[in-house]
Amino acid sequence: MSDFNWVPSYVFTETPEFKTLVSKYENGAEQRRAVRSAPIRSWQLLFSNVPKSVFEAINAFFLSKLGQLESFTWTNPNDNIEYNVRFAEDKINFERNAFNVYSLSLAVIEVI
Repeated sequence: MSDFNWVPSYVFTETPEFKTLVSKYENGAEQRRAVRSAPIRSWQLLFSNVPKSVFEAINAFFLSKLGQLESFTWTNPNDNIEYNVRFAEDKINFERNAFNVYSLSLAVIEVI
């Protein structure tokens, strides 16, 4: 079972990213090399209109990981694969929508 087991609201954003080194020569030619053969994935997770207890639990988890310092496991609801991830930023965005109702968004990135 994953460390981070809260399911985000739909739609959330998934981004695969490759790393390519490009060397440019004086004659205008370019050489391209792949740094890694598989992409690193990142996700923007949105939790809409969750109760205060869920907000507090997610916030406490974020604080326990010291933002992006420590990695954890998370299961992607799109493919049901468990990924080793970390928070992409040292901040979490949230807003209070109503009494004891919150929305928050956070980004996670795959750790290889």
